[in-house]
Amino acid sequence: EVKRLFGTKLIFCGPHPPTFPEEVSQYADYVVLREYELVVLDILQGKDPNNIQGLYPNADLRPPLDVNNLPFPEDDDVSRLDYGMPGEPSSEYLEIQAYASRGCPLSCTFCVCGNISYAHPNWRPRNPENVVLELQTLRAKYPQMEGIFFDEEVHNGSKKYILELTKAIRENGLDDLKYDVMCGQWPMDEEVLDAMKGAGYYMVRLGIETAGEPAAQGMQLMKKFNVPRLKQLMQHGTNIGLKFYGTFTFGGEGSTDDCDKKTLDLINDFLENDLLWRFQLSISTPQPGTPFFNTMKAKGYLRDLDWKHFDGGNHCVLDRPDYPAEQVMKNFRAAEKLYEVGFNKRYSQTAKDSFNAIAIDTADDILVFRSSRMKQMNDVVGSLSDQFSRNRITTLAQPMVKDELRQNPNIDEVLVYADSHFKNTSFPSDLMQTLQKRKFSMGVIPYNNISGNGYADVKAIANRIGIQKLVAVNIEGKVFDLDNPGDHGRAHI
Repeated sequence: EVKRLFGTKLIFCGPHPPTFPEEVSQYADYVVLREYELVVLDILQGKDPNNIQGLYPNADLRPPLDVNNLPFPEDDDVSRLDYGMPGEPSSEYLEIQAYASRGCPLSCTFCVCGNISYAHPNWRPRNPENVVLELQTLRAKYPQMEGIFFDEEVHNGSKKYILELTKAIRENGLDDLKYDVMCGQWPMDEEVLDAMKGAGYYMVRLGIETAGEPAAQGMQLMKKFNVPRLKQLMQHGTNIGLKFYGTFTFGGEGSTDDCDKKTLDLINDFLENDLLWRFQLSISTPQPGTPFFNTMKAKGYLRDLDWKHFDGGNHCVLDRPDYPAEQVMKNFRAAEKLYEVGFNKRYSQTAKDSFNAIAIDTADDILVFRSSRMKQMNDVVGSLSDQFSRNRITTLAQPMVKDELRQNPNIDEVLVYADSHFKNTSFPSDLMQTLQKRKFSMGVIPYNNISGNGYADVKAIANRIGIQKLVAVNIEGKVFDLDNPGDHGRAHI
């Protein structure tokens, strides 16, 4: 349909084409095997397809490229910064995605990278000088950029490299940026964590996967699996001010009900000890072409081959006699309930720290707009009451929640707006006049998202009221100074 509408040719790349090249070639003009950049370049330059390495059905595969020869991503047509707004949901700053390396030295059975993309484990870092030049180029082009999300397979593939890179970042004055990085636990030690912290790194993401020994063996995690050492590193990192983000999977190769329940216990333990800032859960889903997929298919455990169900979050496509899909889903759903535990701890700490940075000169009321769900409203009001005990808290809300708000001991007054969303053009004129006659030391707008998209009407109403200071609190508890918006209102206090 795309070819018919646009009269174009299609180039397919990624994990699916090298696994099913013959099938994909039925609707694609070009099927790229493994890394695509140089293959696509040859196609666009009009080279004979029969002589292009890495292009199906040619048998001559192209070896992994030298990442130091790649140019910086071109972004004159589509800004790289635009991808940072709102960007990766769990990144806490306005971060541009970048890559300091490619590949992974391990070969876990579920991984596309080590088994399909490059056919064998390999890790290729860019020269630190090259990475620094890209950071300098991005900073010069986008002065509002707050940080970088290094989203490669494993940022710290070797201790020597990460020490060199963090040193180069510091020596070039780039340590005031915020760095969010995908890492592995096995090349890491306390010295590496100290170097990361000193270079401006704030969040370290680790593929923890499981707490069960049989699952670790089945997935061939190898040196990636060492729970006692992992706890030591996370404790040290937390002590020096780093945040940790962990990924966990349920129903993986070799896993059992007992394995996954141990993983649940491990997540709980991390949360209770404030070692895990965020985490990500997945239903272990065998990607075509990986050893995991091939083994499960050969054993007859793949009950569902509808690719739409290979999403890792809603369907379990495997049904093993020793660990049925229904039990995998029960454990996964139990883990999902821990999201709320993590969110509450994260929100309370973030909001407390953020509100501590605000100074109010008067004892006038604080006006809170009921622009988010009630749970967040109560959390915001509680944080405000703790920090600004001398200021009365007034809320502007819809009639349907007025009684519930009045039961909150931290709220002194509830003003009723209308039984609808805030809309600047239809805001009642008499209520506006009443609000304009009062003095508010601060206005607070709770965001039911990360970035504040969709809250223009609430901001416009607050500005018309003439509130002395206007801030917003996003769903994660981060406070934004709307009087000094910086980049699109994202500048946080």
